[in-house]
Amino acid sequence: MKKKLWKDIFKSIAKSKGRFVSIMGLMMLGSFALVGLKVTGPDMRATGEDYSAKLNVADVTVIGGLGIDKSDEALIDQAKGLEKVEYGYLKDVVIKDTDDSVRLFSASDNVSEYQLTKGRLPEKSNEIALSQMYANEYKIGDQIDFTEKQDQTSSSTLKRHNFKVVGFVYSGEILSNVNLGQSTAGTGALKGYAVVSKNVFDVDYYMLARLTFDDTKNLDPYSTAYTDKIQEHKDDLTELLKGQPAQRLSSIKEEYQTRITDGQQRIDNAKQEITAAQLQLDEAKQQLDSNKDALQAKMQQANEQNIPLPAEASQQLSSAQAELALKEQEYEEKNQAFQKKKGEAEAEINQNEQRLTEAQETLEHLEEPEYSLNSRREIPGGEGYKIYSSLSTIVDALANVFPIFLYFVAALVTFTTMSRFVEEERTNTGTLKALGYDNRDVMKKFTFYGLVSSLSGTVLGVILGHTLLPLIVYNAYHSGFTVPKIGMHFHWQVTLVALLLALFSAVLPAWLVAVKELREKPAQLLLPKAPTAGSKILLERITFIWKRLSFTHKVTARNIFRYKKRMLMTIFGVAGAVALLFAGFSVQHSISGINDRQFGDLIRYDMIVAENNYVTDDQQQEIDDLLNSSSIDKKEAVCYEEMSKVAGANQDKQSIKLIVPSNEEQFSDYIQLENRQTGKKIALPDNGVVISERLSKLLNVEKGDSIVLKDENDQKREMKVSGITEMYMGHFAFMSQEGYQKTFDQQPKDNAYLVRLKTSTVSNTEKQAAKFTNLSGVKGVVQNTTLTNQVDTIVHSLDKIMTVLIIIAALLGIVILYNLTNINVSERIRELSTIKVLGFYDKEVTLYIYRETILLTLMGILTGFGVGELLHRYIITVVPPDDVMFNPALSVTSFVIPAAIISLVTLVLGFVVNRRLRNVDMLEALKSVD
Repeated sequence: MKKKLWKDIFKSIAKSKGRFVSIMGLMMLGSFALVGLKVTGPDMRATGEDYSAKLNVADVTVIGGLGIDKSDEALIDQAKGLEKVEYGYLKDVVIKDTDDSVRLFSASDNVSEYQLTKGRLPEKSNEIALSQMYANEYKIGDQIDFTEKQDQTSSSTLKRHNFKVVGFVYSGEILSNVNLGQSTAGTGALKGYAVVSKNVFDVDYYMLARLTFDDTKNLDPYSTAYTDKIQEHKDDLTELLKGQPAQRLSSIKEEYQTRITDGQQRIDNAKQEITAAQLQLDEAKQQLDSNKDALQAKMQQANEQNIPLPAEASQQLSSAQAELALKEQEYEEKNQAFQKKKGEAEAEINQNEQRLTEAQETLEHLEEPEYSLNSRREIPGGEGYKIYSSLSTIVDALANVFPIFLYFVAALVTFTTMSRFVEEERTNTGTLKALGYDNRDVMKKFTFYGLVSSLSGTVLGVILGHTLLPLIVYNAYHSGFTVPKIGMHFHWQVTLVALLLALFSAVLPAWLVAVKELREKPAQLLLPKAPTAGSKILLERITFIWKRLSFTHKVTARNIFRYKKRMLMTIFGVAGAVALLFAGFSVQHSISGINDRQFGDLIRYDMIVAENNYVTDDQQQEIDDLLNSSSIDKKEAVCYEEMSKVAGANQDKQSIKLIVPSNEEQFSDYIQLENRQTGKKIALPDNGVVISERLSKLLNVEKGDSIVLKDENDQKREMKVSGITEMYMGHFAFMSQEGYQKTFDQQPKDNAYLVRLKTSTVSNTEKQAAKFTNLSGVKGVVQNTTLTNQVDTIVHSLDKIMTVLIIIAALLGIVILYNLTNINVSERIRELSTIKVLGFYDKEVTLYIYRETILLTLMGILTGFGVGELLHRYIITVVPPDDVMFNPALSVTSFVIPAAIISLVTLVLGFVVNRRLRNVDMLEALKSVD
């Protein structure tokens, strides 16, 4: 008998291949999205963690604004929990005859090592290993030359500027190929990095210290626990180095004052040498004049006596006269040569004196250095680490909502499908019981069907989720990063959840319905289930409408409310698919135009040129000349400061650009301040600050609240939020002159320029930025291209992920509509056969039932729009990185495309239903089961 039972089980599967495959497909889609999104983020972070561990990347990096001397080293070595510390050098230089900025690092011993991709690391002072991105431009054995912009207080940092390429490397600190961060050379944006020997650097102090700690070794570097530990170590280092800025400044001033004094002494010595040489020449002149006078006196005496001189005396006099003439000629030649050398020496002395004067002035205006304590996310060039981490958390954020919603819809439809399967097998169930099979045997049929269909789909989805989706995401971001190919790991927790959800969605409903059915006696099971009782619907009570409806429309209205469960399932099923599609397309729209909106409509300058804290008259003249050159369209002087605030889930140090225009009337030519919701322009307040919208959300403040930001001297500044302006990338704060005066208790000083170029192409922007960066009075240049490249990486990756989710949602919609339509037709096949026998045409028979599907689908689409908007709002709130805001505005395509997809599927299924009903065997469907 058992063989007969299993034969019947397999026969039921064979007879309902469509249902079996649809359940399998639903579970596959659900588990694929759930597992794929849940494992991709952890796989990305595990890959990054392994890479960082392999290269022993520093936990914290200390960079001294004026270097790290012996006293700094002694304090850093006292840091709590310190495992290793390694001191090194770095310098930004430019590849000769280009504008490409390259950061030269000294070779490391065991902290923040480099991954060799080809060749070897440098061993001699004339050798260099370039970053892998230059492997297409240089080959091993080539020579590469650099130019160096000298610091304000020194002549040159490097002993040499030409090197032989011996290898190519990746850095564990600089992970991005697109956005390597700001640079003090070239265009202002770092283009690459390289490794050289330590003895290439010609300074008597270190520039950075890389630290690793014992208590971070077993922590996930992307976890909150790790972040908290790093913050503890940063706080400890801050306390240790508390008094060092003043001491370091004093030491630097003393050192360079000695150099200036020595330089002045050399100048004074040179002046004395010139004076001594002039004195010797003057003495020779006097002696020559004296000899000439004596000779002339003798000749005059001889002439006055009118006595012919002896031939010998006359000859001596002539010889003396010739000798004197020769000496006069020699003197004139010496005098001319001396005067020429004297002029050159005096010019050089004047030039050196001017340099010394400028150096003295610069030294007097030198400010206390900042000791920058950076995590892996904050280190210069660490933008790639931050973006990589952000991408992994973006996938996590999507995993927390998309699969749950998708699985809910899939489980809902699967639940209905399995319930309908049990009901369809009612007669067979009665037959099996009548033949002597007990309830447990009969139950095997339904649990096995649900188990096999759901588990086969789930297993396939789990496999694809562990492999395909991580590879899709890797393909989306890998071109912008130097991290290895994403490592794939088996995640048993989410796999177990997927299996349990499959059992819950397909096996549990079958078991519950079967238990209810099996309570009846075999004789009852052999009879068809009584149809759902009809009742008056609300529309019938609205008589003036009800009377105007045709018979078929009345039937449609009554049947919709007669089969309430099917109605709700169709509405929720379609709504779920539409919501996922709507959210997917809406997110794509939210991220697609933010670059153009920010840097086309809101920000209209091409770069910010920031001056040094102190600029000499000559340096200012150089800057003014370049600002007034033909390549510049407009410029506006502003007060520019880099403010900061620790905020966000990772407690990152957020960089905030504070801009105070000197001419508020022309400010709108460079930056447009407006409220995103209302579109109204925002004026700079007399008291308070206007901040960017993303910053307001990150700090959870609204108009009227107060915020506290730190200035460049680490001083806290409290200010009132007077307005919130639309801005999508970066953090900004804007003040009026009066507002700055009240907040900072001092007048703003113009120290930067907003610059608009006549030609705003990327290449020309970089070319002009390089000209400014090369000026000794310029501290740095901030280009828009750096931030746009960063956001482009995020947008490109997220766009690909959303495309995958849109495809999944579309497939879900197809399977849902197919299942629900199939169930509807199967449940009412006798009813449809009846009206067909009564003379309804095929088209009328199809519309008799499909009209309900169309109406319910429309209701589902409208419901899906509402749910999809909530889902879209959630995604654009939790997904963006700390310094990026997605545009919450909706597009027409977000409504049109999901509706079109579902409508097309509904239309196609209509033809399928029409064909099925046209070929239905009416006698078979209507014959008695007695």
